[in-house]
Amino acid sequence: MRRSRPITWEEVKVGVVMIAALLLLAAGIFFIGNIGSVFGNRYQLITLMNSAAGLAPGAAVQLAGQPVGQVARIAFIDPQDRPPTGEGLAVWLAIDRRVQGQIRSDSRARVRTMGLLGDRIIDIEPGGADGRVLSEGDTLQAAGVFDYSELLDEASAAVGSLSRLVRSLDEITRDLLAGEGTMGQLLVNRELYDRLTELGSDLSRLLSSVNAGEGSLGKMVKDEQLYERLLRAVASLDTITARVARGEGSLGRLLDSDSLYDALAGAARRSDSLITGLQAGQGSIGRLIVDESLYEELLRMVVELNNILADLRAQPEKYIPPITVF
Repeated sequence: MRRSRPITWEEVKVGVVMIAALLLLAAGIFFIGNIGSVFGNRYQLITLMNSAAGLAPGAAVQLAGQPVGQVARIAFIDPQDRPPTGEGLAVWLAIDRRVQGQIRSDSRARVRTMGLLGDRIIDIEPGGADGRVLSEGDTLQAAGVFDYSELLDEASAAVGSLSRLVRSLDEITRDLLAGEGTMGQLLVNRELYDRLTELGSDLSRLLSSVNAGEGSLGKMVKDEQLYERLLRAVASLDTITARVARGEGSLGRLLDSDSLYDALAGAARRSDSLITGLQAGQGSIGRLIVDESLYEELLRMVVELNNILADLRAQPEKYIPPITVF
């Protein structure tokens, strides 16, 4: 029988190093498992959400920013089994039991992102002293999810609106520089600018003359006597208005007295009846208004009378009877 080759010292050293490395690896795994709760003693909580976008089984679970577990699984809730609030997803959280006293009935689970574009995780807000400690299988309330996609959509819409605004401003600027519209003419038209300058100068001179008391407007501004007259006129008008309001005078009685109003209303009604009768041809004046034959007769009589008067002026002796003396 052939004898085996003896083990060399180098091979022994390699074996020892490998064994030591495996022991260190096992110790590291055990140590990390206890610290990070990867293999630690856990209990499960359930949180209900409307959306778990970007969240996957194995995602980290943190308590106030510290790692305490992982997302165990995510499942849909059947429509008939959904709560009154309407959440459609159930997320199971495997959490280290050593922090069980920190998670209470008033705690909230929130989906957030590690950094701006990092992985999605669940961060739990510690509860207060008055809250009940949640046990295995209890439901952990979920806070609102901040959706970065909605934020990006809104930002995109805002950028689009800003772009349209910039284009509109660019078009307006081009129109102004091209001299379109009143503002454009004001920018490029020297004649319009000169006219406006002259108008400003004229207005300045006008205000200076008014301030100096020149002209009617200047006197109105500077003349205290005119001011006193206007003040007295306003006071008199106020007195008259007060007297009318108290029913004094004819105008006041007209406003305040029902009998005077009734008398005026009756006179107006009688006048209306009289005018109606005249329009219907009642009475001499009414027949004169509506009867054309009577009008013609009166016209002929007036003409004949004018002829007689003219003849009387021309031949007065014709109409003087002869005088006889006894």
